[in-house]
Amino acid sequence: MKSLYRILFLILIVSGAFTRAGAQEGVPVYYDYLTDNLHLIHPAMMGASTCSKVRLTGRMQWTGVNDFPMLQTLSLSSHLGKNSGFGLIIYNDRNGYHRQTGVQVAFAHHLLLSQGEVLNKLSFGISGMYSFNQLDESTFDPSDFDPVVSYTLRSGGYFNMDVGLAYHYENFFFLASAKNLLLIPRPLYGPAENVNLRNYVGTIGYFFGKGVGFHVEPSVMLQYKEFNGDLIGDLNVKFYHDMNNAAFFYGVSYRNYLGTMSQNPLHDITPIVGVYAGKFFAAYLYTYQLSDATFSNGGFHQISLGYNFDCRPRIYRYGCPHIR
Repeated sequence: MKSLYRILFLILIVSGAFTRAGAQEGVPVYYDYLTDNLHLIHPAMMGASTCSKVRLTGRMQWTGVNDFPMLQTLSLSSHLGKNSGFGLIIYNDRNGYHRQTGVQVAFAHHLLLSQGEVLNKLSFGISGMYSFNQLDESTFDPSDFDPVVSYTLRSGGYFNMDVGLAYHYENFFFLASAKNLLLIPRPLYGPAENVNLRNYVGTIGYFFGKGVGFHVEPSVMLQYKEFNGDLIGDLNVKFYHDMNNAAFFYGVSYRNYLGTMSQNPLHDITPIVGVYAGKFFAAYLYTYQLSDATFSNGGFHQISLGYNFDCRPRIYRYGCPHIR
């Protein structure tokens, strides 16, 4: 099994797949990270868990609107040797006339700062992305002439990269990532577009409930977009109920667009529910917009399905579910 991982890793490198994923600026930072998918936005989390993970997610936005946006991701997070990890993310993102498909490969190294049953781990991660974009302007009315519209199907691709770190101490965790670091123009959009897609994301939280069947995990996530100064904050709380060979969790997230350029304040709320059943995982979340200005009353739906394999013996007394 280990030799298979090494072969897969080498194939991805040789094929030039040090890449990244996402809506117009990479994999969008939605609420995937709350459903055991932290590696989608934090490359340092690749291979951080005792189990390797395969995750499939699907998201539908504004379902009451024609050609509503959709996002699908397929991800792998696995071990590479004793203290390293690697991951792969493939995505497809459709948003009106715009569509992106891409692939991201990530590598992480985990430094164990303690021995025995005490979890004290510092992780570093790096990822690369290649994104192929399409903009379909072929159905636009040429009689309504606009010099920036080509009235054709345009396509093009670009590279970018992310870096990040993660720190876990028993039930405490802190994650930080700098996304889209390279100032690379995207040929699809022309010279007038801002090439600065840098997005800084930080997550901090704590997992309460040592040695009991009920646990609470509050966390906060902040993201800052450098090119326009947008600041977005999430307040989250999740509850876990442990059973014999399974665990049930539920929670809620409140997002506030603290520094948005919009004149109307934007915020939404997202309830979450999920289950671990042996090696299988499933979760569902629904986002409801609370703002005065909304695009649709349909809401945002997301489903995540997963499978854990190649699980290593658990040695830590405590630790957050995304590590265990």
